[in-house]
Amino acid sequence: MAVHKTVCRHCGFVWSVAAEFKDRSDLLCKSCRAKPARVIQYGGLRCEPHSGRFDQEDNPIDDEGNLIFVGVRVCGHKDCVNVKHVRG
Repeated sequence: MAVHKTVCRHCGFVWSVAAEFKDRSDLLCKSCRAKPARVIQYGGLRCEPHSGRFDQEDNPIDDEGNLIFVGVRVCGHKDCVNVKHVRG
């Protein structure tokens, strides 16, 4: 059985593919196909992950470097920006 490799057109990652896909140049790897989550459901909690920048302690910050929604997250996720989860 021959191993066929292809290259992701976005990031250059090389991985094995089935023979029928070996010559396609429009393939994306799994990481490049992934879309960021807008809402993550944890039981009864609906967290909204921050999609911007983070400081050295993994707290969400804005473009000027200021913390977003300063306070403790009741859900326990530092990147959550759901205002209902922030107790300050």
